[in-house]
Amino acid sequence: MEHLRWIAAAALSAYACHLAVHQTTPIDAALPLLGLAVTVLAWLTYPALMLGVPLLILAEITIGDETTRLIAFGVILAASIAIGATANRQPPTANPFIAIIAVILLRWIPLDHVLWGRELVLLALTAAIVFVLGRTPFAVLIGVFTALITPAIPMRTLWIPLAVLIVAAVARTFGLPKLRLTWPSAVGLAFVMLFFAWSGIVARAFPYFLRAPHPQKERWHVGHALPASESRVYEVPHNAKALILSGANVAHFRRGMRLGTIEPGGIVVRIDDAADWGYLRRDAFHHARNPLPGVSAGKIRDYGYAAWVDGAGRVELPRGARVIRVTADAKLPRDASLQVEGFELE
Repeated sequence: MEHLRWIAAAALSAYACHLAVHQTTPIDAALPLLGLAVTVLAWLTYPALMLGVPLLILAEITIGDETTRLIAFGVILAASIAIGATANRQPPTANPFIAIIAVILLRWIPLDHVLWGRELVLLALTAAIVFVLGRTPFAVLIGVFTALITPAIPMRTLWIPLAVLIVAAVARTFGLPKLRLTWPSAVGLAFVMLFFAWSGIVARAFPYFLRAPHPQKERWHVGHALPASESRVYEVPHNAKALILSGANVAHFRRGMRLGTIEPGGIVVRIDDAADWGYLRRDAFHHARNPLPGVSAGKIRDYGYAAWVDGAGRVELPRGARVIRVTADAKLPRDASLQVEGFELE
């Protein structure tokens, strides 16, 4: 009878969240899934976590600003996952299921991008990692983090969770104790879930969320792609302080490789000042070698595990220059270019 009540509660939660949806992002469209996840967490751990369902609905209805609303969803889910995973349970039978719920929320939104066969295998490997490591909060963190950083494409990247599982099994065989690390694990899980609405960026460009935010300022659009050795002269707008640059077809470049120069001053633009524009897309990342630009000027695109930030970087202009010359490096590959996206205005 108790299980029937929880099943009814889960169905009602999902339906109530469905009725509440009136925003247009894929995260808002997935609100019934979020409500269902919170209800199952409450069922497995603390019934008081059911408070998360009306809080999700309240955030959906009352918070108009998109970023604030999605962060509010993240706070609710972060608290639910962290509290559930650190519950004092002997034995902690719920923890493999908590890890599965977290992975679903991190990787299955938007639903139309899910590679079902691959994702089901990944869920099984995640649960196995948590089980082998003793079903502790630390085991949940390891399982969730491993699943998060496993690229969705290509299929062969499933060696990552498989390798973690093998290492965990060997370590436990040779006497590794069950590590709880309750508070560090709770903080790690909460941080990952806080930004679940952009989990693809957390997985592929984690430092983006550790840096002080650089507000998006007005830009003077240029939109030129300079192939190897090509040079262009630009008049600098009177209130411009930086040039926004990216690369095209340079995702295989490593840190420090040259993209071009800016004159006057002989400013060398390298990978790290800018990156390939699309290197963080889900289908491109597995072969990319670029780091996140030191001062990222990229815009967040898409949502959930499909989210990415473009590789534009912000390069300070020569002090006092009213005219600049941008030259693409002579050693760029034939199909590559240095992209002058525009000037950032104060």
